[in-house]
Amino acid sequence: MAPAILTQRPRILFLDAYDSFSNNIVALVEQNVDADVVKVFIDDPVFTKATASGDHTSFTECLKGFDAVIAGPGPGWAKCDADVGLMNKLWTLQDDHILPVLGICLGFQSLCLAFGADVQKLEEPRHGIITTVLHNGQSIFRGVERLMATQYHSLQAKIDHTIQIERAVRYPAQLWEPTESCPQLEPLAWDFDSERNGAVLMGVKHVQKPFWGVQFHPESICTNEQGKRIIQNWWEDVRSWNRKRVFRNVPKHGLASNVQSAPMTFDDLRREFGFYSVEKQTTYSRSNFAAELDSDTIAPEELASLVAHGDGQSLPDLPPSIVHCETTGSGRLTVADVCELLELPRHEAIVLESGLESNLLPMAVGTGRYSIIGIVIPEETLRLHYYAGSRRMQLRDGNDEVHTEWKVVDPWPYIREVMRSLQPSMPPQNSSWAPFWGGLMGYASYEAGLETIDVVGHKEVLYPDICFAYITRSIVFDHQIKKVYVQSIRGSHDASWVEETAEKIYEGSGYKSLESTPSSSYLPLADPFEAHGTMHQYIDSCQLVTTNETKYCEKVRSCQNTIADGQSYELCLTTRNEVRARKTAACRISHSEDNEHSWNLYKRLTGQNPAPFSAYMRMHNVHILSSSPERYIRWDRSQTAQCRPIKGTVQKKPGVTAEMAHTILSSSKERAENLMIVDLTRHQLHGVYGSENVRVSQLMEVEEYETLWQLVSVVDAVPSGINKSTTSGDWEESVAYVSKPEKKSVPYLGFKAFVESLPPGSMTGAPKKRSCEILQKLEDGVRRGIYSGVLGYLDVGGGGDFSVVIRTAIKIDDGNNDDKEDVWQIGAGGAVTSQSTPEGEYEEMIAKFGSTSRAFKPQPPPKPKPTHRRVEIIEPDDPAFAQLLESMRGGEEITLDDAQIMLRAVERELRRRAETGEGFDDEDVI
Repeated sequence: MAPAILTQRPRILFLDAYDSFSNNIVALVEQNVDADVVKVFIDDPVFTKATASGDHTSFTECLKGFDAVIAGPGPGWAKCDADVGLMNKLWTLQDDHILPVLGICLGFQSLCLAFGADVQKLEEPRHGIITTVLHNGQSIFRGVERLMATQYHSLQAKIDHTIQIERAVRYPAQLWEPTESCPQLEPLAWDFDSERNGAVLMGVKHVQKPFWGVQFHPESICTNEQGKRIIQNWWEDVRSWNRKRVFRNVPKHGLASNVQSAPMTFDDLRREFGFYSVEKQTTYSRSNFAAELDSDTIAPEELASLVAHGDGQSLPDLPPSIVHCETTGSGRLTVADVCELLELPRHEAIVLESGLESNLLPMAVGTGRYSIIGIVIPEETLRLHYYAGSRRMQLRDGNDEVHTEWKVVDPWPYIREVMRSLQPSMPPQNSSWAPFWGGLMGYASYEAGLETIDVVGHKEVLYPDICFAYITRSIVFDHQIKKVYVQSIRGSHDASWVEETAEKIYEGSGYKSLESTPSSSYLPLADPFEAHGTMHQYIDSCQLVTTNETKYCEKVRSCQNTIADGQSYELCLTTRNEVRARKTAACRISHSEDNEHSWNLYKRLTGQNPAPFSAYMRMHNVHILSSSPERYIRWDRSQTAQCRPIKGTVQKKPGVTAEMAHTILSSSKERAENLMIVDLTRHQLHGVYGSENVRVSQLMEVEEYETLWQLVSVVDAVPSGINKSTTSGDWEESVAYVSKPEKKSVPYLGFKAFVESLPPGSMTGAPKKRSCEILQKLEDGVRRGIYSGVLGYLDVGGGGDFSVVIRTAIKIDDGNNDDKEDVWQIGAGGAVTSQSTPEGEYEEMIAKFGSTSRAFKPQPPPKPKPTHRRVEIIEPDDPAFAQLLESMRGGEEITLDDAQIMLRAVERELRRRAETGEGFDDEDVI
C-alpha cells in the first residue's frame, strides 16, 4: 500500500470506540503533528454495510488514503468484537496493506490481545489516577523524562511476564524482553503504583510490524508534557517506516501512480454506499431539512417566521428589529425587590439569579455577575415545547394554547433557526454590556439531552422536555457595577414601557435606600409568621421522603461492578427524593396564589442556600426552584465559551473545618471524579472549537458555598481570531457585547457546543453514551426529567448561558384542582468511581438533598437581641469618620487607616463620658 505521504498532506485515521476523550486525542495529535486527523467510529455503517454485502475490502481500500491509524480508547473489552469493531481488522492486514498504528487504552489492549496476550480485570481499577510510569527510554519513549500519566482503565493486558506472575525479574533488563507467550510484543513501560495490581503493562511495540500501544491517556489534562513527546516520537517513527517501505517497494517505472489503481478515499466510499446522510449532522442548513420534511411537518424557517412576525391572527407581529434599553442604578434593590415591584410573582415568570454576598456583590469573581428577569407578558408571550419519546414539537400562543404541532427527528435545528431569525438589526444605541437583550429562556430536560446521543426508551410525560418562552421584555442586573438594564425587543413602539419601568425601578431604589439606612436605634424586625402565616402552616405539613439507604447502596455497588468490568470510568448515579406538603386552600382556588406561594418558597431556598446560578421558573404546568452552583456552559456574542464542571463535595456540618474540607477534596477519589469530567468537557469543546482553541483556566480548586465545599474546574473555548482573556478572574466583557451582530457571519459555535454537550457530563459520567445506557437500567428506567437537565437563555445577539439543574425542587401541576397535596421532586446523587464507598455515596446524596430540602423545614429561631444598652459612636463633624461608617454599613472591609480613625473616635467618646460623669459597662461600647 503506497502511503499517502507522497501524494498529499499527511492524514491519520482515528478509530473512535465511542469514548468521551477522543477529541482530546485528536487535538493533541493535531497540535504536535503536521497532519490532518479524520475520525471514524468503529462501527461506521459504510464498512458494516459493505461487509454485510460480502465486500471485505472496503476498509482496506479506505486505508490507502491514510499514513497511519490511531486505535482509540473506549468502554468494554478487547475480546468483544462489538466493542472494538474495525480495530480487529488492523492487526490482520496483509503486509502490503499494513499501516503504522498507535493503540491507546482499549486500542492498546486490542493490539496486545491480537498477538498472544490475555485481557483480565485489575484488582484495583484505575480511573482518573495519575501515576509515575517507568519506561526504558526506547522507541516512542526515547527522550522522555519523568512521565506522569493519567490512567482510565479497569482491565489490563497480561503477557505472562515474570514481573506479572512472580512479581520479580532475574535481572533488570528482563523487564523489557518479550515473553514466550507474546514473543512479538516488546514491553516499553510499566506501572508499579498499586500493590494490589502489581506490575501493569503500560506500553508495547511489535518487534516487526509498525504497531505501538500505550495503556495510559497521553491527552489527559493531568498527563504531563511528556505525553506530547510520545506522540511526536510516534509520528517520527511513522514517517520513517513509511519512507523505508516506499523506497523498498518502488516500481521500476518510478513513483508515478496508476490512475486505475488509485486508492479510494473515505468520501469515495461514503458516496458509493450512499451513506452521506447517515453521519450525525453537526451543522445545519435549510437544504438539510427540505428533503426530510413531509406534509405534516413545518420547516424551521417557517417556525422562525411565525415567532418573529406572527400569523396575522392569534400570534403577534413583534419583529426584534431594535433593542430599546435604559439603565439605572440598582442601589440596595435586590432581584426579588424588582420582581415584586412589577408584581411578577403572581404570574408566569422566569428569573435567573446570581447569589450575592451581604454587600450585594457577586459571590466570587467569574461566577454569577448577572441576574436576568424574563417578563412573561400575559396573552402574548409565545412558547416552544418539545416532548421526548413522542418527538412532538409545539408552538404555543400567549394563552398557552397549541397553535401548531408537528413531529421532528431533532428539535434543535428549529430552535437554532428561530434564534438566527431573531437577530436585531439595531442593537442598543447606548453601550449595553448586558449579556441578554431578549430571546428564549427556559430549560431542556435530561431526556432531551439523551436523545442527542441516541439513548432512547423514555415515554412522554405531562411536562415538556424542552420549554422555552420568547422573552421580549427583560431586566438585567449587573451586580458588579450595580447597574440595571431595562430592555425590550418588542418593536419600535415599546420604548415608553422601557422608560416607565426604568423610572419605577429608580424610584424603588430610592425608597429602599431610605428604608435600609441604618439609624442609632434598633428597628423592630417583622415577624415572618405574621406576613406568611399560611407559609408557616405549609412548612409544618411538609414530609420529606428519601430513597431507601440499602437500595441506594446496592445501586452504588452495581455501578462499581460495572466499572470493574470496563464498561465505564465513572457513573453519576442519581435518585429522586420528594417533599410532600398539604396545599393551602388559597392555592387550590387561585393560580395566582399558587404562583406567589412558589415564589415565596424560592426566596426561602435562595435565602438559606444562595448559589451563583439560582433560578425561578413558573411556566405552563412547571414550578422550578433552583439553587444550582454549577454552570453548564456560557458563551458570549463573540462565541467565546466557558464551562464550570463541579465534582467533589464536602458537606458543612459540626466539626468539619475549611482545612478538613480542603484535605478531603485533595484526595485521589475526589480529584479523580473532577478530572474525568474536565477531560470529558474538553472533549466536547474540542469537537466544536477545534484543536487549538480550548484550555483549562482553573483546575480542581475548592469553592465554598452556604452548605457545601465543592471542587470546581473552569474550561474555556475561544474561537480562532478572537483575542479574549480566558482567566477565571477576568471581569472584562467582550467588545462583541456591544457590537452590531452580523446576521450572516455568526458561526453559532456556542449554540453548537451547547447542543452537542447534552446531557451535562457532570450528570452522566464517562464515556458518556455507554454510561447513560447503564444508568438508565440502574435507575430502573425512571425519568430524571428536568433535574440533571439545563436551564438558562439564548440571546438574540448570539450568546447564551445555562446552569445544570441540580439542588433544585420541581413541582408539576397535573391539572387536578381537587389535588390537596403538593409533591416537590428533589433529585440528588453523586459520581460513583472505583474508589467510592456505598455509605459515603449515600451520605453525599443526602447532603445534596438537604441543601435544597431545608427550604421546606422550619427555620431556627433568630438569635436573641442584646439586652444591654449599647452606644453607637457618631462624629457628625468628622467627614472622614462619617464616610467610614457609611462604607461599613455597605459591608466593605476597613483598612488600617480606617481602624485608626475609629480608635481615635472611641477615645474621644470615652474622654467625654469621663468628663460628664456618665457610667458605662464594657459591653456598652461598640
